[in-house]
Amino acid sequence: MKFEQKISCIIPAYNEETNIGRVLSVIKKIDWIDEIIVVDDASVDKTSEAVKNHRLKNLSLVCHKTNLGKGAAMATGVGAAKYNMIVFIDSDLLGLTELHLLQILSPIIFTREADLSLGVFALKNLGENTTTKFANRMFPSITGQRAIWKKSLPDLDKLSKSRYGADLLITKNVPKSRRAVVKLNGLAQVKKEEKTDIAMEAFKARIKMYKEVVAALKDG
Repeated sequence: MKFEQKISCIIPAYNEETNIGRVLSVIKKIDWIDEIIVVDDASVDKTSEAVKNHRLKNLSLVCHKTNLGKGAAMATGVGAAKYNMIVFIDSDLLGLTELHLLQILSPIIFTREADLSLGVFALKNLGENTTTKFANRMFPSITGQRAIWKKSLPDLDKLSKSRYGADLLITKNVPKSRRAVVKLNGLAQVKKEEKTDIAMEAFKARIKMYKEVVAALKDG
């Protein structure tokens, strides 16, 4: 299957050596995704090596020398993208399928009812990262699973400085009337607390993320 509109898939990543291979194993089998761009935001683990294990002609790896935050990773990916239809996905997803990506794209390239599509976790199997799923559903503006026309993105310099407020910044740049929210059954995400053996570090990382999201809300 191929679409008339070519598609760039951007995956920001930081310390995801144990997760990103699972995501790429799904993405690489989808023939209508024309390019895959992974931006490694100066990981201190073997994220880049895990990406390199997937030797694909349409896969590009861009590595930051210093950790700049999710917004900068997204902006770097957009800067490297060849095509105007951009799909962003997180690097730590569980249960990702081709159908999920089709659902995200549908309101933009099929029904053309939106310029920004936000994919949120369905509330089934709540035992899988309950807190994240509820936050994702209550505040779809912060989801990492989305599709958007390149022309609808905010200024890349501003996006680069937004860190974890990046998803919200992108959402606010598109009128509400041109946004769509789609539920993605069976999709989940690894909890931050499961990415480290030190619970306090995970807690601090989550608090930092929420602070940056709140700051983005205030800027609006």
